[in-house]
Amino acid sequence: SSVSTMSTNGHQTTAAAADLATTNLSLLSSNISDVATVAWDLHVLERIMSNEYPHQVILPAVGNSETNTSSENEDLRQIITGVLVESSEQITPIVHRLWHEVIVNILTAKCSGPLSAVKGVAATYRMTNRPPPTHASPFVATILKPLQEFDFEFSNKTPPQIGARWKLAVVTTVSQGYSAAVEELITTVQRTEVALKNRKARRTAAGVVSDGEKVKRQLFLDYREFSQMIQDLNIDVNAVSGLLKFKTLTADAACHYTTN
Repeated sequence: SSVSTMSTNGHQTTAAAADLATTNLSLLSSNISDVATVAWDLHVLERIMSNEYPHQVILPAVGNSETNTSSENEDLRQIITGVLVESSEQITPIVHRLWHEVIVNILTAKCSGPLSAVKGVAATYRMTNRPPPTHASPFVATILKPLQEFDFEFSNKTPPQIGARWKLAVVTTVSQGYSAAVEELITTVQRTEVALKNRKARRTAAGVVSDGEKVKRQLFLDYREFSQMIQDLNIDVNAVSGLLKFKTLTADAACHYTTN
């Protein structure tokens, strides 16, 4: 019967969607714009399948059928609605995975690239007689730039159910890597200063800022700039564990600068 056929086709559609949901979505593309576009198209498809198509197309057509009894038409309505809803529910996990796995991973990798410049902060001041810093390091502004640009481009094409958790995931991982690099740098600088003092290789006159202190001040200015960038993304800085650690690591230098 038509009801039986519709049920069979519906289950085949659902099975196909389930197969797609188990696909390794990270293989879709390394182009983040392509991934976001696919995610948006799937979101639109899910909305059409679960809301618009059943009510605006299928159900009126079934209701106007003269070849079936009213009872058969009602059965068809229930089957079609159930099949479409069931199939659309298979799409939602795919959209979530595209955003929370693929997009997050791509952005995390892009934003983590500039962190290799952290270790260069020490070389900027080591035995160069440079004055204490007054601005953040140039590379800091580039760290979250990929995230900022993507968020701006797709702000109107982010499915409502996605929310902002994906942004927090990117910032959390990047800030953890950043704070780890800063901690390693501070440890290295402290060891170097201790070694220099022990060997009496250099004497610091009263009132002269040591190279190590300059590095710490620079890291504080970098922290402040990075923190502001996170706030500009509408993310609660207190929810970012790596940033809180970064703040603690550079807190000793904060007294040399007025806060914004």
